[in-house]
Amino acid sequence: MSQPQYGPQPSYQDPATEFNGHYPPPHPGVALSQTSMILGILSLFVVGVILGPIAIIKGNEAERAYGVQATVGKVTGMVGLILGALQLLAVVGYFLLVLFILPFSIYGSGMPEQ
Repeated sequence: MSQPQYGPQPSYQDPATEFNGHYPPPHPGVALSQTSMILGILSLFVVGVILGPIAIIKGNEAERAYGVQATVGKVTGMVGLILGALQLLAVVGYFLLVLFILPFSIYGSGMPEQ
C-alpha cells in the first residue's frame, strides 16, 4: 500500500485564538441591546423614572441603527418607567396627605364653630 497523496492535516485551532488570544469585539448593536436590557431590569428595582427612559432610548437606537432586536430592554424599561412613576406619585401623595389633610383632621379646620 502506498501513502496517501494528502499533506499533513492542519491542527485544530480554537476560534478564540484567531484574534491573538482575545475574543472578537462585540457588535455595537448587540452591546446596545444588552445595555438596554440591563438598564431595563435595573429600572424595575431602582430609580425607574430615570433608568426606564434610558433603556427605551438605547433599545430604539439598537433596533434602528443596527437592526438588532432589543425588545426585552424596551419592555422592561417601559414597565420600570410606569412603576417608577407610580412610586413617585405615591410619595408625592403621601407628603401632600401629611402636610395638608392630617393637620386639619387633628387640629380642626381653623374655622370657629357656631
